[in-house]
Amino acid sequence: MIYVLELPEAAPPRAWFAFDADDLARKLDGSDAGALHALGRCRVYPDEATAMAAFERTADPAWQGDGWRARWALREQLIATEVLAED
Repeated sequence: MIYVLELPEAAPPRAWFAFDADDLARKLDGSDAGALHALGRCRVYPDEATAMAAFERTADPAWQGDGWRARWALREQLIATEVLAED
């Protein structure tokens, strides 16, 4: 699975997944996520291990301040796809 973390300026962060590259392309094409990606306001993690490593990197400047919301959105997606336990 490919994990996507959207970081819009005027809305809460949102995380979602795509099954593969074709699914990702379909979801990005003509969507807000596609526009965010073009602006550098979208992070794409190519697999579970990369998404988990990003989540666990607590010193990442992106997670500081209001960035905790983005980290929380990624956490919720990892829980929803059973990569991360809820405890």
